[in-house]
Amino acid sequence: MHSMVSPYRLLTASILLLALGGQALAARPDTRAMTCAQGRALLAGRGTLVMSTGPHTYERFVHNRGFCSLSQETSAQHAPTLDDPRCRIGYICVEATRLLK
Repeated sequence: MHSMVSPYRLLTASILLLALGGQALAARPDTRAMTCAQGRALLAGRGTLVMSTGPHTYERFVHNRGFCSLSQETSAQHAPTLDDPRCRIGYICVEATRLLK
């Protein structure tokens, strides 16, 4: 007797595999696992990138103001890397009024 897998089980397994695979693709680069130069190069190549900066922290870095909205300016942002605890990876976007305070 041949054992057949029900379409329901096959669909459930497929959805589970896609969800798990999506988590791996969604993993953020971690600044602590790269040198300062590697972090800067990665950001320069992509323009904007969300990177982990600690076990429970992350930041959206931008290479220049062109990746911010019209009402925003850039502010230099530091992050820990393998070779520099305060590496200036790039910038973050902040509301222009926030810079005046």
